[in-house]
Amino acid sequence: MKNLLLAVAFLLPVTAAAQEEKDNTLVVPQSENLIRMAAQLSKFGYANDDALSLIQAARLSKKAGLVKEEREKTGSGTETPAGDKKGNISLDPEQLLADAKAKAGDDGVLLALIDEVKNNVRGATNGARYAESSVNAGSTDVYNITFDANKQATVVVIGDGDTDLDLYVYDENNNLIAKDVDYTDDCVVTFNPRWTGLFVIKIVNRGNVYNNYVLRTN
Repeated sequence: MKNLLLAVAFLLPVTAAAQEEKDNTLVVPQSENLIRMAAQLSKFGYANDDALSLIQAARLSKKAGLVKEEREKTGSGTETPAGDKKGNISLDPEQLLADAKAKAGDDGVLLALIDEVKNNVRGATNGARYAESSVNAGSTDVYNITFDANKQATVVVIGDGDTDLDLYVYDENNNLIAKDVDYTDDCVVTFNPRWTGLFVIKIVNRGNVYNNYVLRTN
């Protein structure tokens, strides 16, 4: 009988251990909320031709000392014609201020604010890093990122407002660790890795036009 039980146990499928340490106390750090606020201002400014929102986004980005970096990704799908595109987003202060200036026209107040942010606002010396990219219509962008053990991990994705984006995080054993699948393109998840390892981040575009987005991982 004992041998039979051992044989049955051996034949049963083995489920790989999941990376996530369940912790209901995890919250989005204030520093990440600052980045999210800057991204939302940027998105609003482009969608509404609002120079002031772009200026404020640039101010927050500079104060946070945000550093743009390249992230290697894989993905699939067909490019959507640019003519269908409306939204945009950026956290690059220089780009934001340049676009704000183009929208400000001859408004002296706005131009003065642009100069003030450009010349006088100082940021953190070791700011957060982020990436900017776009995901094609009906497609998925995939990133492989390593997170450290026993340190809260946060992934933030904010799109340009044109489509719904969904965010999924898997560990190296293909266990789904976290997801944000509402009907917006503002996604954020937090989790606590049990060991240092590689995680797969998937950004899925549910819409029929490409979506520019910013990606922030701590």
